[in-house]
Amino acid sequence: MQGLARVAMRGPLPAILLIVSFALLALPFGPALLVSGALLALVTLRHGASAGLQALGGAALLAGAAAFGLTGRLGPAAVTVLACWIPLWAGAASLRRSGSQGSALVGLGFWVMGYALAMRVKYPDVQVFWRERLSALTAMVEAEGGTFLTAEQIDLYSKLMHGASVALIYLALAGMLLLGRAWQAGLYNPGGFRSEFHTLRLPGWISPMGAVAALSSLLLSLADRAGGLADDAIIVLLLMFAMQGLAVVHAVSAAKAMARLWLVGLYALMILVPQLVMPLLATAGIADRIVDFRRRMGRPGKA
Repeated sequence: MQGLARVAMRGPLPAILLIVSFALLALPFGPALLVSGALLALVTLRHGASAGLQALGGAALLAGAAAFGLTGRLGPAAVTVLACWIPLWAGAASLRRSGSQGSALVGLGFWVMGYALAMRVKYPDVQVFWRERLSALTAMVEAEGGTFLTAEQIDLYSKLMHGASVALIYLALAGMLLLGRAWQAGLYNPGGFRSEFHTLRLPGWISPMGAVAALSSLLLSLADRAGGLADDAIIVLLLMFAMQGLAVVHAVSAAKAMARLWLVGLYALMILVPQLVMPLLATAGIADRIVDFRRRMGRPGKA
């Protein structure tokens, strides 16, 4: 992957072609979009917001033309630009300017909340929206002679899909931004990403915002009403604090010279049971706001 980053840094055209290539590869293989976004973040982080915007514009034009030629419509290219490239460019520009991963991750959180708000405005009952999509997908699979979801499963998953989509979009954007930053450090500042990530801290005003969101959700629940946007905000805030918690874990591991194998286990658990691990990391992140574990340990090491 570092080789891709090196090729992208050879000039605007190689960068644009790589960004578009992986975006198109994401049509049949979704994870490829992570590489596309990380490359855009790398261009912006290394060369500035203007260069990043030029790469975004050129990639959008090429992706739109290619998508139209392949599918006869602009849908996939438009979704890529609006849901991925634009907020990612903004996040990378913020990180380049401030040098604060925490502030940049909060900025991405606001973009994701914009998505959640847009969904709830366009589809007041998001559960119905997802039920219709899951039902259509099930019918398509069954028409081909296969089996997918039962009626009970469709009803269950439709209740979870909106929150899952909010979480997935945030994690994808955060992952692309941090991967781009890691590539930049690997090429131009070895070890810089690690030291920067070890000190990741969310802005102080996020804590009272989280309290307001939690209180709003609680009051709505007591009134027997859906939490709506307040629940969406809690998901995003939980993931933000989980990122700070993860930074604390890495910093503690480095300071204590702990074996890296247990970090591998942690990431494996994050993939297998995120519903358990993410709240624990978020708790660590919130506690760090009060205790400041890293200051008490002294400067994090580089292990």
